Amino acid sequence: MSKVNCPECRGRGEIPCPLSYGGGPHPESCPTCGGDSRVRIECPYCDGDGKVDDE
Repeated sequence: MSKVNCPECRGRGEIPCPLSYGGGPHPESCPTCGGDSRVRIECPYCDGDGKVDDE
């Protein structure tokens, strides 16, 4: 089975904070990014691999 770039992270293996705060900046109390927009987390769709099975 071949692998293709993950549609969620576009092959990077990381995504920005997935929590939604109404489009504004995240508060320092955000449990995932702590208000830092530079923080990236492992993509939950591809488990950080950047690739998914071509289905």
